[in-house]
Amino acid sequence: MSDFKTTGYKNSNSHHCECCTCMEGYPKKCDCGGLIHVEKTESDNFGSLLVFRCDNCNFVFDIQEEEY
Repeated sequence: MSDFKTTGYKNSNSHHCECCTCMEGYPKKCDCGGLIHVEKTESDNFGSLLVFRCDNCNFVFDIQEEEY
């Protein structure tokens, strides 16, 4: 039986990954089979940004300014 260390999934049948750095509701499944994570990054021009990126195909789905 697979476990979290080998699959990245908390429950191998649920297909939901436990990610402590993503905001609520993420990660989500990408069409390529990877997971879409939300990363917080800093920009000199725009301040704090939230980047929605797949961990498999590396496609960036959205970039948003973080709201305070």
